[in-house]
Amino acid sequence: QGLAPHWDDVEVFVLQLSGEKAWSLHASTSASALPPEAQALPRQTSGDLPLESLSPPLLHPKLAPGDLLYLPRGVIHHAPNRSTERPSVHLTISAFQQQTLFDLAAKTFEESMAQAWDRDIILRKALPWCALSPMTSDYPRVCAALAAQLQRLADDARAE
Repeated sequence: QGLAPHWDDVEVFVLQLSGEKAWSLHASTSASALPPEAQALPRQTSGDLPLESLSPPLLHPKLAPGDLLYLPRGVIHHAPNRSTERPSVHLTISAFQQQTLFDLAAKTFEESMAQAWDRDIILRKALPWCALSPMTSDYPRVCAALAAQLQRLADDARAE
């Protein structure tokens, strides 16, 4: 028995090693809080999805030993082994996990902020109480300081 229907946050290559396996590939699910058009290119793996929540299948590829199937990130898939006579074994190879512009920006920001922490004491000082509330007098000053810090980070990234 394969896994329940799900999508992955990675590109997946499936190599069928022995036996046969029929796959079902779907574009979206009603079990997600996201509308179908927003379910593409997910950041996280979905977890198990109910069969009745899936959109109609896009494809039903059947793999035999030596066959390779490519599943782009976010494609809902499942492949139950319906044979009671013969086991079915496949190898899953994942690629391109967290290789997006978002991930690059997050890593760059994290590294730049760590360097800034070491060199700029103002970043280590506590914010005034309630400074993140738009109704306080400190809020505009904190927003301006944050904008200035983000601009310095952007300038540093551009210089590299």
